[in-house]
Amino acid sequence: MDIIKWGTAAVLVAAFTGALLVRDNPTVSATEVALPAICGDIHADHGGSSMQAHIDMMAADAGDAHAALLQTMEPMHSDMMRGMTAEDFEVAFVCSMIPHHQGAIKMAQVAQQYGTEPWVMMMAQEIIATQELEVREMQGWLARKE
Repeated sequence: MDIIKWGTAAVLVAAFTGALLVRDNPTVSATEVALPAICGDIHADHGGSSMQAHIDMMAADAGDAHAALLQTMEPMHSDMMRGMTAEDFEVAFVCSMIPHHQGAIKMAQVAQQYGTEPWVMMMAQEIIATQELEVREMQGWLARKE
């Protein structure tokens, strides 16, 4: 039982530390930075409009929290598919992972906005802190490849 308490305490400390790092970092949010040109054709149709129509239909019948969560899906999906069009496999992987992580950050922000459970709020903050760091690392790797 003590191991569970210590593990929980460690997760809380990590989430709190991450929250401080994200809060005190004046840079633009990692979710606001677009994919670079190396990540494929930005003008290609990756099915976003048909997916968005489906999401909008689902969101119309949902409460505010579910609707907000649903609206995080399409931008993530289109950019992930765009990343898959990069010629180099490793670039395609990283280009697809960036929007995947950005989507997780946006979902976590929705969880923070609408959530009430302390564990969910803590997990959402941890996701934001760790995934923003990872997005910046991947953006740096792509910048070195261009």
